[in-house]
Amino acid sequence: MTAALPLRGVRVLELCWVWSGPLLGQLLADLGAEVIKVEWYKRFDVYRTRGVERLAGKMPEEVRREMSQSFHGLNRNKIGVTLDLKDADHREAFLELVAQSDLVLENFTSGTMDRLKVGYDVLAEANPAIVLLSLAGFGSASRLADMRAYGLALSSLSGLETGVVDPRDGSFLGSPTFVSSDPNAASYGLITAIAAVLDARRTGRGGHVEMSQLEAAGHVGADDDAELVKVAQELGLDPVLPGASTAIVQTSDGQHLCVDWEGRISAADLEELTEAASILPIAQALHIIEAAGARAVKIIEEAAAFGAGAANEGTLLSTIHPVSGVENIVAAPWWIDGNRAPLRKTAPTLGEGNAYVLGRLLGWSHDRYASLSNPRSDAA
Repeated sequence: MTAALPLRGVRVLELCWVWSGPLLGQLLADLGAEVIKVEWYKRFDVYRTRGVERLAGKMPEEVRREMSQSFHGLNRNKIGVTLDLKDADHREAFLELVAQSDLVLENFTSGTMDRLKVGYDVLAEANPAIVLLSLAGFGSASRLADMRAYGLALSSLSGLETGVVDPRDGSFLGSPTFVSSDPNAASYGLITAIAAVLDARRTGRGGHVEMSQLEAAGHVGADDDAELVKVAQELGLDPVLPGASTAIVQTSDGQHLCVDWEGRISAADLEELTEAASILPIAQALHIIEAAGARAVKIIEEAAAFGAGAANEGTLLSTIHPVSGVENIVAAPWWIDGNRAPLRKTAPTLGEGNAYVLGRLLGWSHDRYASLSNPRSDAA
């Protein structure tokens, strides 16, 4: 594969904001797709101000909204265009882009695309091979379809967080500030998007793919051992589930070791080693565990000891954003033929790609699109 970009030649229109949809767009862009992010000055991705909320009023807003490293990390390798889908002329321009594209991504509440007059039927009329991937919180078939969704609510409703417990006593902890439903939805969406585009290119006909972020979270969190035991009994199988093959052992200096013991030492030996390790510093505890035949590694609990990107060379990508300057963002976690997904460009500023998208792809005159690239214009 050339330059680790297997999706080169695929064009994606992204109508997404916050985390789940933009992350899906980023993954597609990292794989080589041309991802065009559609925003408007009065309705841009709210992650543009993520982490820089306290700077409001302390600098021009057109500067502040370009300074979020969270936004930069989720929107690298994308092209930005400013179009107001509530405006008939802009909507017509968007449909012209649809005619030249393979995939449209959106993570609005169900029904929003139809209200904007760019629902699937309208998109398919412009391009029969277009795929629309709707990444709604609940999906249009849910009784909660009209409800606006946020990651915290989706993660909680799915039951995914019930497994986040204190390992010492099993008490519920949950995840009040960080949820897994967004990146999980992006991962499920990536598989679905690629499959749908491949099928559309094969058949010449696209389709409307709907995905419920709630169901995706519920699917990955469906780990009910009691149900598995019941199924095993009904099938006449041994209902005893295998135990964990690893154990966490605390040492006297407050450190922790992850011990791979199953098949290497007995449960009784593990219990004795755990007791012995509790009165030894980590180096000595590691020695006696390995001498007994088990394997163990130190658990790194302080990120500052190595920092993000310690796992592999190149995990952090050094960039120079035109507004915020030098910064590091986390790279895609895969290699193709030994090559990591390259950083082709930084996250787009609002209107940055108007000349390319509106001028080159749609053939608009400079006078027609110039005002859309100026946040101080009347159009803003």
